[in-house]
Amino acid sequence: MEEDWISITEAAARLTARGDAVDRSTLSRYLKQHSEALALRPSGKSNLVEFGALLEHRQANVRLRPIAAQPNPAPTAAGRVGAPAPRFAGSQSDGAARKAQADAELREMDLAERRKELTPVAEVDQAGRDAVVLMQSAFERAVESEAASLSLKYGWDERTIRLALKSFIKIGLGVFNREILMRLDAARREEEAGEGGLADTKEGMALQ
Repeated sequence: MEEDWISITEAAARLTARGDAVDRSTLSRYLKQHSEALALRPSGKSNLVEFGALLEHRQANVRLRPIAAQPNPAPTAAGRVGAPAPRFAGSQSDGAARKAQADAELREMDLAERRKELTPVAEVDQAGRDAVVLMQSAFERAVESEAASLSLKYGWDERTIRLALKSFIKIGLGVFNREILMRLDAARREEEAGEGGLADTKEGMALQ
């Protein structure tokens, strides 16, 4: 059977969707409590858990088993007429799972922000632009010495060499700059889409 190593946040969301409502912090404590049976695999600054083993362990845990509900007596004819039918049971369950996952993601992002593990896209954008300027300045300073060196070594005209090197630098930096801007723009759109998705989830739960 293929192993399925996922983050604790995703594991909490999957369990919640299966009816085992649990948030990330609670699941993290559960994994520490049963560390001998449920091993964790480091992945960068976070840990991964094997979902199949986790699911089997929680299903076998007697303390987590739901208490069997008592059978309800059959409704009378009057009861059937007067009692309204339950509405949107499935959508409410899905909404609860989405809200639990959104809350877990928000808590994880908040913790990462407090630990200084997150870098705003705007700061990355500015750092990228500064790096391009520094790189261009370094290349321009190198042109003079390289042009003189190549002129002496191969007998080429120094002015022609200088123009050629500057042209290569301009083309290369242009390609590099476009790639960086495209990636930063994609990261910014992904960040805005994530924030919008969390807001839509909360708004949907408020309307239910």
